Amino acid sequence: MALTTLNSVKTQGGIAPGDTSRDAQLRSLIDGITSLIKQHLNRDLESTNYVEYHSGNGTPLLLLRQHPVTAVSLVCVDDLGYFGTAPGCFAPSLNLVEGVDFALMSGANGQGSTGFLRRIGTIWRRPPTRAFGVLSNLPGIPNGNIQVQYTAGYPVIPPPITMAVNALILKQASQASLGGTASQMGYEDAHVSFFSPRDAATLLGSVESILANYRSIPV
Repeated sequence: MALTTLNSVKTQGGIAPGDTSRDAQLRSLIDGITSLIKQHLNRDLESTNYVEYHSGNGTPLLLLRQHPVTAVSLVCVDDLGYFGTAPGCFAPSLNLVEGVDFALMSGANGQGSTGFLRRIGTIWRRPPTRAFGVLSNLPGIPNGNIQVQYTAGYPVIPPPITMAVNALILKQASQASLGGTASQMGYEDAHVSFFSPRDAATLLGSVESILANYRSIPV
């Protein structure tokens, strides 16, 4: 899903709604810049349902891959689940209860804004492993023993993001008319090709202060 609309781009750029001479170019740039922004932010932004498998980390906190989290519909722990591949894994009898076994943590922007799930009264357990000839347990191998179904993202894309996306599109459109930086852009295969990484960095740099507030740091 795109992070802006053709009408929004044209309004911000002062392009008359009836002027359709560059619509095809702008639509292509909308798709390409959307892909670039999502890659740069290391996250999606639209409200979407997710099913993820995690391995216990030995702490009470589990970080989901997308945020803000608006709802958690299911959390199940099965030490023999193996990322959902084991027959009969993650049976309903193993489901955790929200508010009793886990809670969606609150952050500066409200509950779920951090993407952390708090395990209540214990930790997100990862079963240890044993090696022949070693007396103590070894750190557990990731085994995908936690299944989480949840909804994350913004029902409405935040205006600063839309403004930044529009600015990049308009900047790229003006450069392209002068033989500018982009060699090709595509949405279906989720790529944006520039003549050099420096060109991409320069393009993003003009709105980096806005995007920095929404960037997810991989852990």
